[in-house]
Amino acid sequence: MITTEAERFQMHEALIDAHGKEVAAIIMEHLPPTGWGDVARRSDVSDLRSSFAKDMEILRLEMRSEMHVLFNKQLKWLVGVVITAQALGTGALLAGMKLL
Repeated sequence: MITTEAERFQMHEALIDAHGKEVAAIIMEHLPPTGWGDVARRSDVSDLRSSFAKDMEILRLEMRSEMHVLFNKQLKWLVGVVITAQALGTGALLAGMKLL
């Protein structure tokens, strides 16, 4: 059951009449702002936690897969650079030996 603002106002007025303004304000502060339907239950929080954990696991696996792809590309590039540098160095060394 959802309580309307008019009903909340009537309840507040009745509390003021019965208990005084200060006590009525304290009681009204402890009520949910729009109704109990908007308050999360422990099972709601548990379901949200479970869903969040699943989403994080999926994200972790996607990131891991993407990182493997990027590391493989970087490794291939690095191996190519090292082989090229080694070939150039060997060629320069051999050319220098022919000049001697």
